[in-house]
Amino acid sequence: MRDTHALGSPPAQRQSRRRSNFRCAAIWAMRIFRLLLTTLGALRIVADVNGAISQSESAIIEVTSKDSTSIAVECAGTGPSLVIVHGGVGDRSRWKPLFPLFAPRFTVCAMDRRGHGASGDSGNYSLQKEAEDVAAVVNSQPAPVFLLGHSYGGVCALEAALLTDKISKLVLYEPPLQERDHSAVASKMQSMVDAGQQEQALVTFLKEIVMISPGEIEAMKTRPSWRGLAAGIELQIRQIRALDAYRFDAKRFSTLKVPTLLLTGSKTASSDLKRAISSLLDALPNRTLVVFQGQEHNAMDNIPQQFAETVTKFLLGSKS
Repeated sequence: MRDTHALGSPPAQRQSRRRSNFRCAAIWAMRIFRLLLTTLGALRIVADVNGAISQSESAIIEVTSKDSTSIAVECAGTGPSLVIVHGGVGDRSRWKPLFPLFAPRFTVCAMDRRGHGASGDSGNYSLQKEAEDVAAVVNSQPAPVFLLGHSYGGVCALEAALLTDKISKLVLYEPPLQERDHSAVASKMQSMVDAGQQEQALVTFLKEIVMISPGEIEAMKTRPSWRGLAAGIELQIRQIRALDAYRFDAKRFSTLKVPTLLLTGSKTASSDLKRAISSLLDALPNRTLVVFQGQEHNAMDNIPQQFAETVTKFLLGSKS
């Protein structure tokens, strides 16, 4: 009698077993492949998230100005350097909401002007020292460096452009340049500050000097930056007096070849700010004007996406 165990299974049974083993292997291979795809997808998501986080994460550095005053600068993102100089009140935190809009294309660096935020201060305040602070921050960054100044910070940025040749392009949003005399308003604000009425002093400044509309002031009060603006209003008083003494000389800037973007709001009411933009259009040889329709002095707060896109288009465009 033949021993079928010794001779092995019949051919048909062996072939069926091989097909079954193949199907099992194929099923497991498909499962492993799907698992790999899922893992790779998860890794891509993690990488994208980490990339977004790295762009939004910031670091604070200190830059020493010409008179040894320490200037705090907060930077985030990758790409060419974009230095931002805040206006007369507040500090660099005013611009933090725009970091995510600029960080994917720039190393965006918002500085605390002297006496503001985490920066140091010194006696014998002057606008010239402010310009030297801005120039020091610009010089601390790798080229190319773009510079954006808002309001009083725009005056500082404009003056800094004469102190360093490292600025590739310049953006000025309504710098108050024209001759004026707001000494009476400054004295009234000082009396309010002495009485502990910082918020009222801020409102007075916004209404009587910047001439921001009541509706815009109410909108400003709802933003997180309002408390910081009020807290630092006393510094604005010395800046008002510095601007009263400042004289814009068009001839000094007639040879400034740096491509410059001038920004203004269509609803800006201040005649000082309007005349300043007009003077810069006449004086600067390489300038472009953009008017934000329906905006006043704070377009970066009200239309941040459009503001960032306008600035980015100018800075990264080919015009020179």
